[in-house]
Amino acid sequence: CVHSSPCLLAFAVMEEDAHMVERTEPITQKVIRCRRFVGDAQTAQTLNPRYCSNTPKEELLLEHVREFEEQFVNVYGNRFLFLCPPNEYGVPKFLPSTIRPTHLPYKELYEVKPCSQFLADFFNYDELKPPDRYPSIIPAPHSVLKWQAGDCFDLSIALCSLLIGVGYDAYCVSGFAPRFITTRNEARSACPQLEWHPEDKKEDVESEDDEFTIHKKPPLTSEYREARRTADEVDKARLDEEEMKSDSEDDPSSEEDEFENRRIHCWVLVRQGSREVREDMYVEPTTGRIYDVTRCPYLKIDLIWNHRNLWVNMQVCNASQVELDLYNSRYFEYVMLDAEGGGSGGDARGLYADGGDAPDESEGGKLEQAAQILDMPPAWSERVDIPRENFHARCYQGEKTIFYHKCKVEQYAPYTQDDGLVQRITLYKDVRRQIPLEIRETFKHRRDRLSERKRRPMQNETIEHFLPGRPSSSTSAAGGALKQYREISAVSRELLFYNSRLDGLVRCVELIGKKMFEFFEDRDDRLIYHSVTLDPSLATNHRGGQKPKDTYLVESMGEVPIRKMTQKYARNSQVPPDEDFHKICYFLAEGKIRVDYHREPGQLTFKTVTYVNEDGNLYSLPRTGTQPTQQEAQRLLQMQGNCRDILTESHQRTHVELNQRRKDENGIRASRSVQAGKKRELGLPGSREDVLEPSVYDLAREHARVDAMREGAEEEKQEETTSKVDVLAPYLVDFMNKETKYVQLDSLQAELVMKKCTQDFRKRLTDRAEIIQKRLEEEQEQLRKRRAQMQRRGDNVEKDEREFERYQSQAMFRTQILEQRLARHEMQAIEKFQELERMLQEDPRLAAMWQREPAAMGR
Repeated sequence: CVHSSPCLLAFAVMEEDAHMVERTEPITQKVIRCRRFVGDAQTAQTLNPRYCSNTPKEELLLEHVREFEEQFVNVYGNRFLFLCPPNEYGVPKFLPSTIRPTHLPYKELYEVKPCSQFLADFFNYDELKPPDRYPSIIPAPHSVLKWQAGDCFDLSIALCSLLIGVGYDAYCVSGFAPRFITTRNEARSACPQLEWHPEDKKEDVESEDDEFTIHKKPPLTSEYREARRTADEVDKARLDEEEMKSDSEDDPSSEEDEFENRRIHCWVLVRQGSREVREDMYVEPTTGRIYDVTRCPYLKIDLIWNHRNLWVNMQVCNASQVELDLYNSRYFEYVMLDAEGGGSGGDARGLYADGGDAPDESEGGKLEQAAQILDMPPAWSERVDIPRENFHARCYQGEKTIFYHKCKVEQYAPYTQDDGLVQRITLYKDVRRQIPLEIRETFKHRRDRLSERKRRPMQNETIEHFLPGRPSSSTSAAGGALKQYREISAVSRELLFYNSRLDGLVRCVELIGKKMFEFFEDRDDRLIYHSVTLDPSLATNHRGGQKPKDTYLVESMGEVPIRKMTQKYARNSQVPPDEDFHKICYFLAEGKIRVDYHREPGQLTFKTVTYVNEDGNLYSLPRTGTQPTQQEAQRLLQMQGNCRDILTESHQRTHVELNQRRKDENGIRASRSVQAGKKRELGLPGSREDVLEPSVYDLAREHARVDAMREGAEEEKQEETTSKVDVLAPYLVDFMNKETKYVQLDSLQAELVMKKCTQDFRKRLTDRAEIIQKRLEEEQEQLRKRRAQMQRRGDNVEKDEREFERYQSQAMFRTQILEQRLARHEMQAIEKFQELERMLQEDPRLAAMWQREPAAMGR
């Protein structure tokens, strides 16, 4: 069988597997994928022969496993062991030989948590049907990653293969789990995206330990307050429980489960020791969550296996109470003996602890025993691989939505959304997820460098974060470098900037209609702060009913009078402190200017001078003190005018950028409704108006993919031209010159050859259609007979009814395939016949037939 053609053997095994599934399991998406994989002729040509057959060493291993199972039943009684399930081709394979340790070149797959989270998003999860029975097929992890779909066993084997490949001591665990685990229903679980990172917690704890603290006396406690607090906690717990129960519409776990404590599941165990893992942990492959072994939600453990051995759990207890001493026969029975001595530890009781067969303790006896122990053959699966394009897409079919407790998470592949959205987390007030509290959106590859946006609809608040490199909307003025933008509609507006602007602006805050202030760094004029305070009441209380001269333009409010302007400067070490300006306040409504100077080192007081402006002249208060010189007064008045101009210019520049940003966002929303779900072609050149800006790595990958496709198309075209079949060769034999081997046809001969060729081709297509139609009618007739036979039986045993239901589902599946094949053949027959006519018209050997018609028309 090993030397047989894999393709021929594939179809034989496929028919045998079809009959086996017909008798045992219902048709699932997994079975359909395996059948398509087996029926793919292109895959069969390059297939590893170990997929469809077993090597002699594997046959010896299967015989050993069967003996183990028989001995296990004899010792411990009748218990089903899921040890050697069939693969895609129906060939039984020992579970440990299915794991293929592989190290992929992606740093995200090097750690447990990111690797498990990636696979949870990467796969489309299929539940076991029925949930209390093991899967009928365990395909290779290479096929599972290629399909991006599978059940819990497929996901666990794939995850275990990747973790072992990067150095973890990982195992697959099969057993029983509650319904919310097996159905991947996280409606009652907290969103993992909102949890703190353990590294951050560790840093906080360490920083607290390093600080010196003075121990205080314990505060006095009130028994009454403690009782009130306890009662409040009980009421809160009761309200939370009622709140959880109210989510019954989208949470099926609130209903009674007919498969309670019988739902089969598979997950991953990571043991301590390797890769600095401090304690054992369970990894749920369907969600990527990590559980502590002693606080896991799983119910029972049946089997544990890795790529070297398989252990049967003998402990009758909850999964959280299982002792994971694998080579202790009181807890586990192992299938394979460990040649390195790992199986000799622990208790001496078990299937391999017969006193008569005890190995010799001498060194020679150990060597002889190691030579006789059957070792595990290498994995039969192809090397696990994830194409780079699929890896960067991350989500199955480009998008994924998961519901958590009061939370919804939406994930999208890069470049699939017109605005660059890759993740959206929506937090809700209620468990039915109808009242949103906060919306968090993450973006990638935005030309405007937007990376994150938070919206709180109840407070009308928006917070946006930008990556470095955001350009300015105005090419003539300093701007850009926006880091964070926060706005509460009609209340306040705050902008944070990276310290890379030419004007040194790092923060701008506007309390709409009240105040606006800005902070600066590293300016040549040492300005670090300026602000303007507004007072709308001055517009009505102005003396004489005249309009105030000094106003400030506010959006949605118009011109608002200015009460005060303030400027702050950094210390100039070259000037004495009592002559170096620190803070200047311009009280425009009162006509005063107050100047505060820097403090002397080590002093608390500082020099301050107040000036009053009368008809353009400055006088210091009190009038009896020293008055400023004309040069000093002119300098202060000029600084006041410059401050007003700078504030006005900064306000206009900020509003230009904000208006441009609103315009861009409105354009993005409009285009998103038109181009929803369309992935951008990275190979096409982009313009400055494009929202997305692909990275150089994505462009390089896209160009490499296009070049590979072009080379492949050229190679296929060359192969097609070299291996093109001459359809006229059988018909030109009678007209060939035996000496010159050349064919010269007149018009009648050419017409005869063309007519014979088209007739034979039409007959071949018709015969093919008749064969498919005949098989379809036979299948339908056989199904009608079985139905009539079932109706004539009347009351019968339940076993016959189940067999008929399985046969009927199989027959319907075969009928559907034949109908699709017939419809496809009819469509392709028309195209093939048109292609034949085109080839005959272009063939130069039949040119005489086409040259006769114009001559006849001329006569």
